[in-house]
Amino acid sequence: MREVRLSPQGDFDNAALPAQHIAVHPVSAAMGAEITGVLLGSLSDAAFGELRAALWRHKMVFLRDQHLTHAEHEAFSARFGPFAVDAYTQGVEGHRNVHPLIKEADTRTKALFGSGWHTDSPFLDEPPSVTILRAVEVPPYGGDTTWADTQLAWRMLSPAMQAMLRPLKVHMSAEANMLTQERISGKPMAFATEARRVAAVQGNFHPLVRTHPYTGLPSLYVDEVYAVGIEGMTEAESRPLLDFLTRHITQAGFTCRLRWEPGMIAMWDNRAALHLAPNDYDGFRREMYRTTMAGERRV
Repeated sequence: MREVRLSPQGDFDNAALPAQHIAVHPVSAAMGAEITGVLLGSLSDAAFGELRAALWRHKMVFLRDQHLTHAEHEAFSARFGPFAVDAYTQGVEGHRNVHPLIKEADTRTKALFGSGWHTDSPFLDEPPSVTILRAVEVPPYGGDTTWADTQLAWRMLSPAMQAMLRPLKVHMSAEANMLTQERISGKPMAFATEARRVAAVQGNFHPLVRTHPYTGLPSLYVDEVYAVGIEGMTEAESRPLLDFLTRHITQAGFTCRLRWEPGMIAMWDNRAALHLAPNDYDGFRREMYRTTMAGERRV
């Protein structure tokens, strides 16, 4: 007889740490928090340090009513360090690190950018660390973003599974995603340059279990969009394992969901979270802008 699958339990800890310059309000048991009491355009160094610590702890944090300009968005992002390479766009005019994510109300497509569970640009040699997304115009409903906590998902695996996964390296490539989107849309997938397209398809091998450079905590580094294989394994061997891990990470108990508002800013740690942007708002316009910050190579 098949058993009913139970939701994960135990080892949930998303409580806020003490802070003097910001207020932190967790939004789910797994991950995510709202930050209040500050404006990002005039954030003190002490407040920024607390916000960054909250981001490492909660994996995703968001703030309402920020209404940043492109220049303010770029300047705030730069406090996290250098910008990452963006494979897909050259940025908006005058702000090459601020990248538009816009779907017009009359656009109908099955291949929406960001619509599968993924971490941003893991095919890069040094994948991005933090992504910072700004909402300008949002649908009256739909267009939410959901995140999944890959550190919590790691902790919920059995010791035997953890031991098997630790030495493995995952091949991250844009090839499968590119071919799927091109087949559905009937047109070539856009890249910033031909060289970046070639590099994205070639991809890179990264540790399947990553150690966070600031917290020292392990997490699963695998997704359903870019993870195409495991070093030393055949596809028949690696595919069931990759599929299992993605299903494990993205089960509801490990997630949080955000309903966007104009002027909202959300930022997340790509080292410790996957995210998903459903294509569920045909007939409405959604205008967003993102920056991505450089990460580090883990071997």
